[in-house]
Amino acid sequence: MPSYATFTAEAFIEDDFFRRSIQSPTAETDAYWQEFLRNHPEQTQAIHSARAFLTALDQTQTRPSTEQGERMWQVIHQQTQPEAYPVQISVSNRRNYVWWAAAVILVCVSLGGLWYSQVPTSEQLSSSRSTERSAWIHRINTTQQLMTVQLDDGSTVMLSPQSQIRYPRRFASEKREVYLTGEGFFKVAKNPNQPFYVFAKNLITKVVGTSFRITAPPQNQNVQVTVRSGKVAVYALHSSDHPLFLTANQQVYFDTSSQQLTKSVVRAPMLLKSPEGSQSFVFEETPIAQVFHTLETSYGVTITYNTDLLNHCKLTAPLGNEPFFKKLDLICQTLGATYEVWGNQIIITAKGC
Repeated sequence: MPSYATFTAEAFIEDDFFRRSIQSPTAETDAYWQEFLRNHPEQTQAIHSARAFLTALDQTQTRPSTEQGERMWQVIHQQTQPEAYPVQISVSNRRNYVWWAAAVILVCVSLGGLWYSQVPTSEQLSSSRSTERSAWIHRINTTQQLMTVQLDDGSTVMLSPQSQIRYPRRFASEKREVYLTGEGFFKVAKNPNQPFYVFAKNLITKVVGTSFRITAPPQNQNVQVTVRSGKVAVYALHSSDHPLFLTANQQVYFDTSSQQLTKSVVRAPMLLKSPEGSQSFVFEETPIAQVFHTLETSYGVTITYNTDLLNHCKLTAPLGNEPFFKKLDLICQTLGATYEVWGNQIIITAKGC
């Protein structure tokens, strides 16, 4: 295959494989170009323009005159080509392309602009035009230490060893997009008008302002998103399912082969809010409903139990700085109960007091 990463729109138009992909698409060619754009989002505009040329070629019945074509080409050259991705056509070849330029104008007027049919929508993937005009930065952590990456908006990424991240020098005004391979801990600057997207394999994580970790090792099929604070939406790129919403101390596993998302509580929930009062987690003849409520609000978890069976139970236990699940172990031992983590909930099973 040619080096499409450096192709201009003109080069794509002249390429036999690209022309066949547009004029006689197959599942294999669609998959190839989707994967190419995920790896080279900076080429979106060039492919966009080339596809418009070829689509117009199929739909246009007659060619304009040379004089008409020259005037139309000047309009395209001056108004429709982004500054960062001009389509350079030599003087000797310009007359061969003027009727294509005219066809593009006709199609754009009638359809209101064309978009590459296999590229995800702007809410899902691909950089906006303003982002495409910016240079992309590719950082790889080749050390054995965490590497801090500072983004244009004030957000930071703690990039783990052997991990890499790709991001624009300046974000688009309407959204922020980065691409991760490996593991990174994100602390996103809050901006409700400019959502932040992280693309890891085929998983998209959307946030406004929060902190979370994404693990997407190249050798592993799974992607893991763990939220420390705030709220994120996670969804598969090619899935029609609704996104899963995660809050602090929740995580999701994404199997890229099955496209399945599994939501759960993190292995070691962090304390999000200290209980009211000077004696944190010190219970004395405290109704069990109040004990569980304290844990829920302090760690951001959901605890489910049979209220009828445990309605009259009380707990006396001087709990302190133990990890969350250690606290839960001690409480269940006192009650003669057991628990299991089921999805994003903790299910308590007990026989009563």
